[in-house]
Amino acid sequence: MNIVELQKALEVMGLTEYESKTYISLIQKNTSNAGNLSKMADIPHSKIYEVLSRLEKKKLIEVQKGRPLFYKAIKPSVALERIETKLKNTLQKELTQRKNDIEAFYAKKLEQISQAYNILDELDNFYEKNTEIESSEEFIWTIHGKDNLNKQAKEIIQSASGEARLMMPHDDFSELIPTIKTMSSKGINILLVIHELTESVQKLKNSANIFYDKSPLPTNCGIILADDKKGMFISENSTIGFKVSSKSVLMVLTQFYHHELEESTKMN
Repeated sequence: MNIVELQKALEVMGLTEYESKTYISLIQKNTSNAGNLSKMADIPHSKIYEVLSRLEKKKLIEVQKGRPLFYKAIKPSVALERIETKLKNTLQKELTQRKNDIEAFYAKKLEQISQAYNILDELDNFYEKNTEIESSEEFIWTIHGKDNLNKQAKEIIQSASGEARLMMPHDDFSELIPTIKTMSSKGINILLVIHELTESVQKLKNSANIFYDKSPLPTNCGIILADDKKGMFISENSTIGFKVSSKSVLMVLTQFYHHELEESTKMN
C-alpha cells in the first residue's frame, strides 16, 4: 500500500490532510522534532505545532520533554483502534438520534395528514352541492385509464342509496371488492350479472345477489348503475369508458343491463 492510500485511509478515520501527513512521517521517522517533521511532511512551519497538538489530543502521538520537544508516534494498531471505537460509537449515536427524529417527524406528519383529511371531508359537501344535475341537463364524462375507471366506479357505487347493479369486463370485480362489501354492509342491495364464476365473484357471494348468464356477451363490456341516477360504461379492455347522469343514456344502459339480467339465473 502506498503513502497516498494510507493518507486517504487516515482521513476516513477523521484526520485532516496535514494530520495524516504528519502522523505517517512521524511513524517513518520514529521520533522527531517539529522542524524536521515540517520539512518531511511538507507542512508549513507555522502550522506544524498546531497539527502536532491536535494529534496529541487524539492520542496518536506523545511528547518527549526537552529542548527542542521531540514527538513519537503511538503504535498505530493501539491508537487507531481507539479512534475506530470512538467513531463507531459516534455514528451509532447519530443513527439513533436520526431514527428518533425521523420517527417523530413521521408521527407528526401522520397526525397532520389525519387532521387535514378530516377537515377536507367537507369538500364532499361542496362537491355534491356544485355537481347537482338538473333533470333538463345531460352530462357524459369520458374516462381514460384503468385506474381512473376503477376510481370512478367506486364513486358511483358509493353514491347508491338503495341499489347498485354491476357487470364488469371479464367478470373481474377484484378492484371493487372492498367497496362492494362496505356498501352491502350498509344495506345497499348489490346485483352482479356474471358470465363466469371468477375468483373475485366467489369472494362476493355473501355481499351481493349474483345472477349467472350462460350465454356469452357479444362484447365483454362493463356497466355500473346506481339508483337509476348515475351510470357508467367500461370498455372490454378496461382502458376507456364514460360516466353519465343523462336520463336518456341511463335508460339505454339500464335496458341493456336488464336484458342480461333477464337471461340470467340467480345463484344460491
